[in-house]
Amino acid sequence: MSYQQFRKVISLPPDPPRINNINYICIKYCPKALDHLKISFLNKNDIKTLSNNKIETIRSRKIVLQRITGVDSKRRIIASILTKGFLCANSTNVLLEKDCEISLETTLGILNSELINFYFKQTSTNTNVTTGEINKIPFPKIEYNQDYLGGTIVKYLCELSKRKERDLLFLFFENLIFTIVYELYFPEEIKAAGKEILKYLGDLKPINDEMSEEEKLAIIQSEFERLYDPNHPVRFAIETLDSVEEVRIIKEALK
Repeated sequence: MSYQQFRKVISLPPDPPRINNINYICIKYCPKALDHLKISFLNKNDIKTLSNNKIETIRSRKIVLQRITGVDSKRRIIASILTKGFLCANSTNVLLEKDCEISLETTLGILNSELINFYFKQTSTNTNVTTGEINKIPFPKIEYNQDYLGGTIVKYLCELSKRKERDLLFLFFENLIFTIVYELYFPEEIKAAGKEILKYLGDLKPINDEMSEEEKLAIIQSEFERLYDPNHPVRFAIETLDSVEEVRIIKEALK
């Protein structure tokens, strides 16, 4: 599918909200989810030399994106959430929480999705993932309940990513957020094919930082067992989603 064809089939409002992204040049740091990991520490004298923008970056939750990825890589966008207290190097792009029109978690889920990686591969022809290209990524208008559901699933994935291996739980919830993103961008096509899942996720249980890891994992496990039931419409939609032509084209292109 060409970029022009993609623009024709994608369901977007006339003036979709966009990410306000700023590139910060600072100490060498990349979160664990990215390809490289090196941490340095700032002392008091270092902090005195920082601009107000960089101080704000340290004090903010943020999404960090790997700035260089291979043109032929399966995933062109590689992003992760980073907590307060860190400043990122010039090998990354940074998106602050205050600059997101939806939750940081849902924003991350969209950026890391199959659909947006396909879109980016169609529009980017060099190894640099630039702020200009990131700013051009079209975001659909998202309702509050959709933001809540997407954000909850990404929180599940962030918790599961602490494990050494990507097990069945991780892969299921990763495919679930991929499916949600397809529904956000292709609502009419997904509805016509009977593959809607958002309407079946209204009772998804949240997790939060006040919970212990055991409590979080217990909720994630129980939700997995409920949604992974062979008779549940969510599992059926995920496993048969490629019957939707737009989804099939994207999935085949990413193989």
